[in-house]
Amino acid sequence: MANRRKLYHRADVLLGKCEDTPTVVEAVQFHGVNFTKNDALVREVAYLYKSSSLAELIKNSNLAAKHLQEVGLMDSATALIDTVEGDLNSYVVNFVVKEPKSFTLGLKAGVTTHGEADVMLNAGRQSFGGRGESVNTSFSYTMKGDQSFDIALSKPFLGWQKYSNISLAVYRSLATLPWNHSDTQENGILLQYNGQLWARKLLHTIKLNTVWRKLVALPEAAFAVREHAGHTLKCSMENSVAYDTRDRSLVPSRGVLLRLAQEYAGFLGDAAFVKHQFDLQAAAPLFLGTFLSASLQCAMITSLADRSLHMLDRLYLGGAHNLRGFQWNTIGPRVETSCLGGAASCAGVLHIYRPLVPAEMLFAHLFVAGGALASVRSRNRLRDMNDAPRVSAGIGLAFVFRNMVRLELNYVMPLRYVPGDFCSPGLYFGAGRRSCEMFCSLLEAVKAPNREIPKDALTLSALVFLGTTTMNISNSMVELEAFELFVERALNKRSRRCLPPISSLPHIARQALVRTRPNDLIT
Repeated sequence: MANRRKLYHRADVLLGKCEDTPTVVEAVQFHGVNFTKNDALVREVAYLYKSSSLAELIKNSNLAAKHLQEVGLMDSATALIDTVEGDLNSYVVNFVVKEPKSFTLGLKAGVTTHGEADVMLNAGRQSFGGRGESVNTSFSYTMKGDQSFDIALSKPFLGWQKYSNISLAVYRSLATLPWNHSDTQENGILLQYNGQLWARKLLHTIKLNTVWRKLVALPEAAFAVREHAGHTLKCSMENSVAYDTRDRSLVPSRGVLLRLAQEYAGFLGDAAFVKHQFDLQAAAPLFLGTFLSASLQCAMITSLADRSLHMLDRLYLGGAHNLRGFQWNTIGPRVETSCLGGAASCAGVLHIYRPLVPAEMLFAHLFVAGGALASVRSRNRLRDMNDAPRVSAGIGLAFVFRNMVRLELNYVMPLRYVPGDFCSPGLYFGAGRRSCEMFCSLLEAVKAPNREIPKDALTLSALVFLGTTTMNISNSMVELEAFELFVERALNKRSRRCLPPISSLPHIARQALVRTRPNDLIT
């Protein structure tokens, strides 16, 4: 007798019709498993045997398939529920899965938060031990010469709907700090735990940091910076708790984010301080499709030693992540042209968004941002911040790509500033004014007669300077059309014609990455 091919239906066919149907799970089977360990699979799906109704079994099977992917055991997983012949209330759950690739290697082009183009080479392996473990290593290099290398190991805690893991990272970075005319070298080890509290309503993170740092003052640096030059060692512990109900992390239209973080340094080494940080973001719909979004970030750091707080541990304000219209980390006390940072800061921004087309990716927005910073020598921090606030306002376009990267083109006007601040009204793009200038210079270059530039190189350069993230040319045509629409609206038509149609290059599948600091909230 020929084998009959079974036909499966979508779960929504039974939605609302099977809540009272008694259910017994006879077996759970996996199809496509080669090296994943059996004990890992048992931990993930054992709870399915507790399902008492068909509706509960459908829900739990979907949750299990999703969780298998989120913890890194599988690249894809689909749950198929089948009946047992001769018993209408008994079921077999089949998971059709695809395990992660044995090895991944990638080359990415990107833009840092300071508007500098960089290139990153990364390699890794997912679930190399068959229980969701992962190892990743990366090396990045910027046009200015900044570079970083890191290798990270991660291990999830398996079990029914467990969202916790532990990771260990070793890294080395070399970076330039233009706001205080210095270079920094860091060699560090980071041990991190991510988990959930209060019935998975709170996100909990604990970090143990050990960092060997070296600050090298450049010739133009002020003496206040030079006195901090040399080697330092920081051993610290960070603890953070967050409550997040936002519908999306970038440009949320509703929901609230509350985050409280503390860091204590002083176990070993030179650094000794206590730092507190509070983040708040709230969004709510208004009228005619518009919605309101407000963010607030307050931080305070106190030295526990009998010496001044080190330059690398201080708080800084200014730039696209908190106060648009001001150069990166330039707000606050300074000596000559060197910015010294502070010990207390507060920054907030209020947005009104109006979705354009496509509604989930392109937004027009108005915003007002403000902030202040108190120096490390301040005796009354609240009064000093109240005496010297900075305020800016602007209008522009915001582009969100796959809820991973946010690009902006804004006209910003500083409304309140202190004489000597590095600020000016003008057009700011992406991570800052410099990235816009570099991109416009590229467009001017290709306008020159008899200038032959390969289309794929030009397109990659455009993606780098525009700061896009992972982009598959052949499978993301809708997003590509939206990306081109953003470029067309953001730049004038004369410059737009210099770009080749991205969709005409289906053979290119490049990646670009925008890296942001994890504690930056004001966006």
